[in-house]
Amino acid sequence: MIFDPDHMSVKARASALDQIDDLGYHGVISSHSWATPDSYPRIYQEGGFITPYAGDSTGFVEKWRAHVGWADPRYYWGIGYGADMNGLGAQGDPRGTDVSNPVTYPFKGLGGVTIDKQQAGERVYDINADGVAQYGLYPDWIQDLTKVADKQKRGDGAKIEDDMARGAEAYLQMWERADGVKPDSCRNPGLRKSVARVGSLLHRGMTTTAVMKAVGQPFQRLGATYRFCAKSDSDPRVVVRVTFSKAGKVTGIKRT
Repeated sequence: MIFDPDHMSVKARASALDQIDDLGYHGVISSHSWATPDSYPRIYQEGGFITPYAGDSTGFVEKWRAHVGWADPRYYWGIGYGADMNGLGAQGDPRGTDVSNPVTYPFKGLGGVTIDKQQAGERVYDINADGVAQYGLYPDWIQDLTKVADKQKRGDGAKIEDDMARGAEAYLQMWERADGVKPDSCRNPGLRKSVARVGSLLHRGMTTTAVMKAVGQPFQRLGATYRFCAKSDSDPRVVVRVTFSKAGKVTGIKRT
């Protein structure tokens, strides 16, 4: 179960997060930041996930900067957005077509997808002039975030795009922890098992889920390879590489 304290009173939310603290439960999310700023660092400290209210792109970049500062280094971090469109929440206003850094079409969106202006009948949409007029303009809005962030500080456009791209993985990792999987031991040294113990817990044929139940979340998962951290008498950080078949079964375990 995922607990969302948005829309609770300040006292009720603080009390609920106290219980989350006592339980050490990781399944907590603020889905559209309808809360107070004191709760956000606490949600991150529990290994939770936050999708701030989207709104206009300039305001969201400010929220992103605050959340980067609140993020807990013990957990993989990414960010998403909460449109609240189904709740008739106001969507992002346009910054205008006369700004010095407008979104130019076509552009490369997340994942390298080429995005041009959307057209419905004779209606052509432009994020610079229309803002987020409908759900389909959120890729354009994310591109606008990069323009705003990079204008404020060179290089931050790429950073906010990366953090948005990491959001889905951060959300899924929160789900894994809520299901009882321990956080990764590379970011959490106190959770590291000995190399011998890891070797006794893992074996060929195990599923990805069984591996994580045994040794926690991987620090890195790329394709068919997961990497975990263990320890030995001579080395406090030993990387263990686990490879999987296309069917998701362990094919190899190697200390690197």
